[in-house]
Amino acid sequence: MDRRIDLHIHSTFSDGNKTPAEILELAREKNLIAFSITDHDNIGAYSEVKKLRRKDDPEIIIGVELSTGRGGEDLHILGYFMDPDSEIFLTRLKGFRKIRNSRGAKMLKELKKLGIDIPIELVKNLAGQSAIGRPHVAQAMVQTGAVKNMDEAFVKYIGLHGPAYIPKANLSPKEAIELIHGAGGLAFMAHPRIAGAYNYIDEFIGYGLDGIEVYHPYHYSNHVRAFAKIVKDKAILASGGSDYHDREGRYGAIGSQPVPYDLLLAMKKKIKR
Repeated sequence: MDRRIDLHIHSTFSDGNKTPAEILELAREKNLIAFSITDHDNIGAYSEVKKLRRKDDPEIIIGVELSTGRGGEDLHILGYFMDPDSEIFLTRLKGFRKIRNSRGAKMLKELKKLGIDIPIELVKNLAGQSAIGRPHVAQAMVQTGAVKNMDEAFVKYIGLHGPAYIPKANLSPKEAIELIHGAGGLAFMAHPRIAGAYNYIDEFIGYGLDGIEVYHPYHYSNHVRAFAKIVKDKAILASGGSDYHDREGRYGAIGSQPVPYDLLLAMKKKIKR
């Protein structure tokens, strides 16, 4: 039996292009037995998919991806199995989304100074149920003819060293891990190969990190072996997924990343302790 899972997916509740309903349909088509929508600072997709789920559908694991800061680096923490009704957790997520919207508005002001006038209403419409993110700003720039494609928007204007870039006001990695634990969840370092996140594995374990994302489209076979060894040596958990966005040049398709089902069983075992 094919026992595929995908524990890293983005929907229209953050910077993905597919609605939760469309993601559920894709999960059915790919014959996944479990999946998790891990939107940035948002768990809204979980309740939406839960309403649509049929008895024979894949198992749905509640998930989230939190952005944290360490120096000039943007490090992400994945959370699973949180209580969807945790008032403290939901309030904090709402605050993070408010900060994202404010950041987006500031970027538009910087673009206007550069002669690029993007209506905030257009960006909000593109964001939909999500808070404003740079991909939405980039999309708006393409639609208004300011740039030819999203890559140009990032390289010339809103990338890390671009003239319209506004730094994120992120919480610390320790705060993110504690927030997830406070809601009853498990915390994982997302894609450790990106932004040199692997350099902080030991430090984050000291904060209570439960595991790392071993399987990811940006992790080649040598990285997977190295991260799997870390998981074994440190006695922590492993996770993995496609990091699906349905955006040009953004990672893999749903279910395309081979992720062992045993990883999910190990996560459930720890949750039950």
